[in-house]
Amino acid sequence: MRKINTLKETYYRSALAALFMSTFITPGAAGQLEPLREPRVLASQNGLLDLVMVANEKPVLDDTGLKGWVYSVCQRTWDAQKTCPNDGSTVSDYGGARLALQQGDLLKIRLVNNLPRILDAAHATGHFANLRLNPTNLHTHGLIVEPRTATPENRTFGDNVFVSVYNPGTGIPIIFPFPNKPLTDGHGSVVARSYADYSIEIPRNHPLGNFFFHPHVHGIALNQISMGMSGIITIGRASDYARGNRDNAPFSDSNVRHLVLKDMQVLNTNVGLSQESPEFCAPDQPAQRGSCPGAGEFAGGQWRFTVNGQSYPRINVTSPDGEIWRITNSSGNITYNLQLDDGQGKVLLTQLLSVDGVTISLPADTPPDTIVKLSGGRFKVRACPGAAVDQNALPACVSEMTLMPSARAEVWVAYRDANGGITTARNREFVLRQKQVQMGSGDTWPAVDLASVTFNQIERPRHADRQLKIIGEALKGFKSTGIFRKKVPNVEAAALPAGCAALPPGHRRRIFFGVDQSDSSFGLGYEQIDENGDVVATLDVKQFDPANPFVCLPLDNGQRPANETWELVNLATENHNFHIHQTKFYQLTATTSTPDAKGASLLQDNLPLPVATPNVDVESQGGACTIAQWHSGECPSNPVLVSIPFPKVGEFVYHCHILEHEDGGMMARIKVVPSPQ
Repeated sequence: MRKINTLKETYYRSALAALFMSTFITPGAAGQLEPLREPRVLASQNGLLDLVMVANEKPVLDDTGLKGWVYSVCQRTWDAQKTCPNDGSTVSDYGGARLALQQGDLLKIRLVNNLPRILDAAHATGHFANLRLNPTNLHTHGLIVEPRTATPENRTFGDNVFVSVYNPGTGIPIIFPFPNKPLTDGHGSVVARSYADYSIEIPRNHPLGNFFFHPHVHGIALNQISMGMSGIITIGRASDYARGNRDNAPFSDSNVRHLVLKDMQVLNTNVGLSQESPEFCAPDQPAQRGSCPGAGEFAGGQWRFTVNGQSYPRINVTSPDGEIWRITNSSGNITYNLQLDDGQGKVLLTQLLSVDGVTISLPADTPPDTIVKLSGGRFKVRACPGAAVDQNALPACVSEMTLMPSARAEVWVAYRDANGGITTARNREFVLRQKQVQMGSGDTWPAVDLASVTFNQIERPRHADRQLKIIGEALKGFKSTGIFRKKVPNVEAAALPAGCAALPPGHRRRIFFGVDQSDSSFGLGYEQIDENGDVVATLDVKQFDPANPFVCLPLDNGQRPANETWELVNLATENHNFHIHQTKFYQLTATTSTPDAKGASLLQDNLPLPVATPNVDVESQGGACTIAQWHSGECPSNPVLVSIPFPKVGEFVYHCHILEHEDGGMMARIKVVPSPQ
């Protein structure tokens, strides 16, 4: 990690004028722990969820005077509405709201920017000076929906990150010239004043599961998420795809929990640090409940880690059939390495159900190491003890999971005996623990105890005494009526724009994650590889340029989703992860060569990449090799091969979802257009 100037001295001068020293409230003793609260829900009715979402500053975390940035969300009741009532109908929780949708719904959001100026944004300089005004926007992470831009005929946006919503109270943005855009800022984004309207159609064949919403203004995405701006989206219910093994009864949705993991760095002035520093805590600090103490220049502060906005809550598991936990890493930077630990050497196994919002598809003959390979090593996998295997689904258990920023996982949690079998329990205590994480040669994330977990499953299981049976959707999307195979709606044939073409047969793309050697910023590089493995087109590693889509491709003939193979190569000695908007992807192995095969499949929108192991000194190169060094063999780094379907037209992005890296330039634009046939 290359240290970023956090402008800390400037921030202190501004903040100390308005705020005073405060004593922190530390997480309580065991007898004082609060029960974990579910995120408050705003649910669709009759196919519609119509909301006002105001981004604003509010007291957060124990209400000690600390302020964060949160979404105040309410039902929209009249056309001109731009505020939410100050009553119980508005959700303004730091932990975030849950938007509950169904397949085929319409999600309408009026996003209003009422944020203050940003005081410590590392990238708000020069051509990006508008960022200090704290513009915002909205991304529905993981949803396979259109990235539609507004037009004179339809002034609403789809899931489009190229829009900036400014608060007029913070100042007027400087307008920079940018080709073919009527009104733009320094990132080439369409500028909206005060608010923007979003209208997002959820396809009827959309996967069921757990998704995520957050701001995505390039340069300050980390700052806004670190101060609290995020929430979750669910499509359908767990009972739609999870059933007990005893009687095939749908799993009770009353026993489903949503765990949203957030963190905030708080200075000793009780002011949140939006430009997070990985050096906030000492790396080898022993795990504490819900926080770690600031070290060095951050002494006296706390790095707060919360579940649903609560510091070290208690989770009581009492249902005889256990619980489903939908876990979301909503951190901007932190990678979580999670396990359930009893403090005496016992780690509880949980059954893995879903990854990044899509239930897994594992035939009975799937080797356990295949799951590890398909997920980029995100899970420590074991066979589920005592579980029955049928021809349709192999249950997979995990003892540990690694969730990089924006990753989600869904697990079935029930008490197990020493042999791993499901059994009753009385007052069995565990801790949901974040283990220390080392990001290659980069950052070290601290160990933290996140929640106390008590199992009181006194009655015998009623519906699930071995496993949950899962209707896997990871291959369903590639069937004839699936979202990755069916004709893309509302798209007509059109001539290809200049420079846009389908990959020739046998060709693939290669994306490099590294450092722009001209200015040491994070960046992405590009190559096109022919059927013989030869490079036929190349672009060096460069930081994000909104005017330059690295990739442009058409849909397949008949306006069906295109499908491409990409190689992902990490040139750095620190970890990165790959995320792409508007779709999912699956990692290719020797047994998963096509989406039509009845093989193991695990669809993702977030994939960890292995680090480079160079034979040359790369410290003077920002800790990353060059593309030439990789080709010469001086910088070994194994490519990760993924298959990516493209079911939506429009312009969107792919990037590293460690937001320090994305804000720093590790992002590129992609464009999908209609097929000419």
